Amino acid sequence: MADQLPWEDHLLERKTERDLKDIRRTAVAFANSVKPDHVATILIGECNDGSVPGVTNPDELQRKIRVELERIYPAIEWRQVVYEKDRKSCIRIEIGHDGDTPHFGDAAWVRQGSETIRASDEMFQKLLELRSSKVRELAKWQNKTVTVSWSMVHAHSPVELVNWGKFPCDVARVNQFFVTFARHGQNLNKSEPIQWLDLSWDDGNNRLQIYVNPAMSPMLNR
Repeated sequence: MADQLPWEDHLLERKTERDLKDIRRTAVAFANSVKPDHVATILIGECNDGSVPGVTNPDELQRKIRVELERIYPAIEWRQVVYEKDRKSCIRIEIGHDGDTPHFGDAAWVRQGSETIRASDEMFQKLLELRSSKVRELAKWQNKTVTVSWSMVHAHSPVELVNWGKFPCDVARVNQFFVTFARHGQNLNKSEPIQWLDLSWDDGNNRLQIYVNPAMSPMLNR
């Protein structure tokens, strides 16, 4: 679906030392799919069945991993550390959200469940939209409650709008052009252009505050 956000909830993959030919592809998929304030993890030296073969030369393997991941563009936010499990050396790679999607190895990859897949045209567009700081912040609140205030247009404006005041609404839909709000207690959705929105913080309710200002429209300022 075009409105689906590309963020996966559970990003963890285990790999053996012999199974690293797609490490760059996996890292790209994780970087394109990890949620803000979350971390995706790749464990090298562990198997899904619980066995731990470890790695033979952690320092050399870290160097090879660094070479592969430094080929990703734009650069991703990542780090790697050596850890011990069952008296074996393993490597943990942690990849964070950086807001600079889409990232590329040889293509834009994303996670779908436990699989790494090539991003569809719709998902690629969503990744591009999330480059906008305003869209990115609003996307974090999709299906969550925010506080919305609608401003009254000046009396000389040819457009008549109802002043809804300050109300709790759910963010029902977000893209690069508009946001759809679902007002609590009413079977009513209202979509507003991105350029009409100013973002702040509702300290009293500890949630995002959105000011909708139609006067920002060029149509109303002629």
